[in-house]
Order: sequence, then C-alpha cells, then structure tokens
Amino acid sequence: MDYYTDKNRWVLSDWNSSEINDLIQGLNKIEKYTWVQIKTHGSKKPGSSVGTGYKLISSHPSLSENIPEDIKLSEMRIDEKKRIFGFRVDGVYYIVWFDRDHSVCPE
Repeated sequence: MDYYTDKNRWVLSDWNSSEINDLIQGLNKIEKYTWVQIKTHGSKKPGSSVGTGYKLISSHPSLSENIPEDIKLSEMRIDEKKRIFGFRVDGVYYIVWFDRDHSVCPE
C-alpha cells in the first residue's frame, strides 16, 4: 500500500536499477528479523554502519497531510548511504521516503 508514501520527495522512481537492487537486498535482509531484532540490530556509535540502524526520528522534514499526526517516524539503513523512512502500525511498516543518498536526515 503506497497511500502513505510521499509522492513528491525522496521517491523510489528517482533510484536507478542498481540502487533498486540494493534496496531489494536490504529489504530481504530486514524481513528476516523480528521487530525486537530490528530495533536492537545496529550500532549505537555515531558513524558506525552495521545492521538495520533502526532509530526513531524526532527532527525530520514535514510529513504529508495524509500521515497521522501521532506516528513515530523511524529510519532504517539499507546500506552505507541508502535509508528508508517510515512508521509502524501493528505489524506493518509503511515507507514514507526512499532516501538514496542519506539526505533526509544527514548526520
């Protein structure tokens, strides 16, 4: 369901085929983990790039009007530069942004 995906910024259609292959590999890796593993699989040290790197994002660009105000936006690492941003409702993770060059919330 792409209802929550931002159609104007950080869209998947900007990615080239190699980047999409990286995304698919990253999503295949992430889908093997439970939510507990996702939340704990990554480095807590700044600058480290291991695991999913899951973290809640409090300071982020404005969200589309169709996204509920009470969501908790999070980031997951696809690889060293690529990220996905979204939120979880029950057992479903809704992707809002596909960040190919770590530009949504650069560190």
